[in-house]
Amino acid sequence: MRETVVTACGPSDIAASLKSEYPAGVSTLPSRDELLAAIAGHLTDTPAVTGWARELGDLHASLIPGAVDPQRRAEGFDEHTVHTGIAEIVAEINSWAVFHLPRNPAARKHTHSLGEVISHVAKTYAEAWWTVLHTAAHGGGEELRHEAWFHLGEVWEGYAQLVDDINARRVQLPLGWRGVAHAAPSAS
Repeated sequence: MRETVVTACGPSDIAASLKSEYPAGVSTLPSRDELLAAIAGHLTDTPAVTGWARELGDLHASLIPGAVDPQRRAEGFDEHTVHTGIAEIVAEINSWAVFHLPRNPAARKHTHSLGEVISHVAKTYAEAWWTVLHTAAHGGGEELRHEAWFHLGEVWEGYAQLVDDINARRVQLPLGWRGVAHAAPSAS
């Protein structure tokens, strides 16, 4: 069951939210199970955050060297476009978080924005699944598969703890930064 956290909104918060597509003051983060199900593509008709998580999962999977899914690495695949898409979705999640997550100035500060966290979960999921599906179960591969799966479990647990801390107002996420833009390859 999802928790909904309602934060106090002042006139400036409401005015800011009217300029945006995001209503002020209500937070509904996906649970760890919902997040992984969304990244895996098992959820349809999802709220914004889980939909963005799904897109991030696809984008990160397309960056894995040697990915064999022809729909993900079609002719004309452009890594720059994928990185730009990831940055745009991370920024979209961060914008959503500004209007939906409680901010407690007295709470400890987290090092990553919500968009960065969800992108990391999606990247870890894509890499762990690729490792499990494409690493032989013999000749040392079993250990690598276990390590990938174990790391995904740690990330999954970390996300669940972060959601609990956000809802309990024990942590405040940074607003996010788009960072240095990935430069398009020069056409020489």
